[in-house]
Amino acid sequence: MLDAYHFLTALSEEQVIDLFWVALALDLPRYFLGFVAVIAWQFFAIPSHSGRGGVPAKVSVLVVGHNEEHSLERCVLSLREQSLSGVEIVCVDDGSADRTFSIMRRLERQGLVQRAVRLSLRGGKSAALNLAAELATGDIFIVVDCDCSFDRHALREIVAPFADHEIAAVCGNILARNWRNSLVASLQAIEYLVAISLGKTLADGLGQVTCVSGAFGAFRRQSWQAVGGQDVGPGEDLDFTFRLRLAGHQIRFARSAICYTDVPDTLAAFVRQRARWERDAFWIRLRKFGYAFNPFHQRFRPSELANQLDFLVFTLLPTVVFPAYLLYLALMMPGFAPTLIVAVTIGITLFELIAFALAIVISGRHEYWPLVLFIPLFGIFQAYFMRCLRLCAYLDELIFSRSLEDNYVPAKVRAWSNWR
Repeated sequence: MLDAYHFLTALSEEQVIDLFWVALALDLPRYFLGFVAVIAWQFFAIPSHSGRGGVPAKVSVLVVGHNEEHSLERCVLSLREQSLSGVEIVCVDDGSADRTFSIMRRLERQGLVQRAVRLSLRGGKSAALNLAAELATGDIFIVVDCDCSFDRHALREIVAPFADHEIAAVCGNILARNWRNSLVASLQAIEYLVAISLGKTLADGLGQVTCVSGAFGAFRRQSWQAVGGQDVGPGEDLDFTFRLRLAGHQIRFARSAICYTDVPDTLAAFVRQRARWERDAFWIRLRKFGYAFNPFHQRFRPSELANQLDFLVFTLLPTVVFPAYLLYLALMMPGFAPTLIVAVTIGITLFELIAFALAIVISGRHEYWPLVLFIPLFGIFQAYFMRCLRLCAYLDELIFSRSLEDNYVPAKVRAWSNWR
């Protein structure tokens, strides 16, 4: 222990840079920007959107689901408890094999939803959302997942930015509801706070909100129709946001529009979900919209190049470089490699602790403070486990185009569509 301490304290500035260059070059700037976001929020008064201008004339909530009999009614009741009144709720059952549609019909008879429609065959979330949008009559569409519930003012907060007619879409703030269920759920709750509450506050300030989550997001009808609605394929929320941005529309983040969702509470379910998300992000960013890197392309936009570079520098590059960095330490400093790896892990954990505290401050969700006990494990989880999972997903998509086989989109839809 003393040898390790003396070794670290004896390092020169050049040696520190040589040995810890990955953390200094790729991790430190990301956390520093998070700190800047909090400073901007605290001292330049980035406010909640509520109270700015009027609420759009009519709001429609689109609720679509497949086999959601256990969560649908709770979601609708949460929507009906909102402070924003006069909301139209349109429900579409995407070919469920359970009681989802019968529950929708009962809610329709009770006046809790305005339309309940069933697809006899499952067509995927994009198809169900496009149908719901055709049935809806509102000026603003709010898309929600069936397993979500909401703070009482969530809908009012998420539609308030549309008082600015330049805004095409608004992303809500999503938190983990079931964080007490398991260790895996607790780690995801920390991740949601840091990545969404903190990360998207920064992105909003920079005009770089790049994904309006399909769990809770709002869209202007005119903009939705202008880009042709939801496209077929996994990662439809990221894809749709990209298409809106490339069409020149503005996207915002409503930090005070709080939505709660159940995250996977087993490791196997978590890995399946994240592998799919990471494959989708890789394909959408680098294949479908790879032309965003080309300044000579007719649809090139500097703002989209900026968010693509953000993905490359702060997500893709650390994922690829970190295993090579660990190998570099093992080969160059075999006697002290464990010491250096522990030092890197401690540094990352301290960064995560600061980021978590900032996220709590920005979101005001003090009930999540007990999660601070999991921060040491969260640092390891993010630095090692998530980077390995992400790397495997990227390689899987690069080599095998695995998302072509993703059952998130039904096989029959994949067979006849030209989404690739």
